[in-house]
Amino acid sequence: MSALTWERLLSYHSTQTIQKKLERSYQLSSYDNASGLSYDNCYRFIYFLKHGENFFKQADQSPHAIQPILLFYGISQLIKACLLIVDPEYPSTSSVLAHGVSSRKRKKQQYQFLKDEIKIQRNGLFSHVAKHLFHIDHLEAEKYSMELLLKQIAEMKDVFIFHLADHSLVKVSSDNLGHLALTEEIAQHFHMSVNRLGEFIKERYQYNIEKEEANKIYLKSNQANPSVQLSPFLYHSEEKTYYLPNARESLSNLPEILVHYLLLYNLSMISRYETEWWYELLLGASNDDYPFILRYMEIAKRKIPYFILEFLEGQL
Repeated sequence: MSALTWERLLSYHSTQTIQKKLERSYQLSSYDNASGLSYDNCYRFIYFLKHGENFFKQADQSPHAIQPILLFYGISQLIKACLLIVDPEYPSTSSVLAHGVSSRKRKKQQYQFLKDEIKIQRNGLFSHVAKHLFHIDHLEAEKYSMELLLKQIAEMKDVFIFHLADHSLVKVSSDNLGHLALTEEIAQHFHMSVNRLGEFIKERYQYNIEKEEANKIYLKSNQANPSVQLSPFLYHSEEKTYYLPNARESLSNLPEILVHYLLLYNLSMISRYETEWWYELLLGASNDDYPFILRYMEIAKRKIPYFILEFLEGQL
């Protein structure tokens, strides 16, 4: 999937086309001087994309030890290209240049990656992207464990089942129009009726109840440009299907691209500053952190470019 994704992204490497598309986007958002802004940003947009692609392709050919650093810088560049579509003045202040997240000081004894946490800062790229690309505010001081974040990646479900006997996702079917179906069986996991679960998701996420059948409710996203990143539903790119976490506390409002940003930030910090622990993990393969992290990085290499392409196709 990854090679084909980069091929399709080549269409976004033309200043002639991108300038027109950015100008149209800025006009729709009522920016003054849409033409001038689009000229200023079309080269920056393409350079962000190319730089991100170079980091990802280099990661694919590099040892596991430095892949998190390359992937984190790669996702940061790709996200900045997306930002230019909706925020032509990025970066308008120096405060948005920081990463926007922090990882806690690591304890040397009995450190477990899955139990580690990451904290959202008030300013920086993360909050800026959440607000401008996904209209999510008030994430400051939120904490996320690596386990919770990894459970937002549907392709990781087999790793959780094999190593922890943790069946935390339930498959969600859809009709031929792409409406997602909630059933009584799914609702039982939440100790609700299917109608109550439908209302619960409608109230907290961007969905409408499209139709109701016996013991089944179909939901449709009410986003202007719906994508496969439909929180709280999780897209499994290998199976081309959706899953839902089967516990209320595991439902997240973070689009998956932001989940990847957080995971890769923490892994890149470990790779940079926790060298002893990192190499003991990679060379010793002594605990479950090893398969979790390596499997995740392989998924990230494929899935992040796919999400970026999908976002660009929806916006431009």
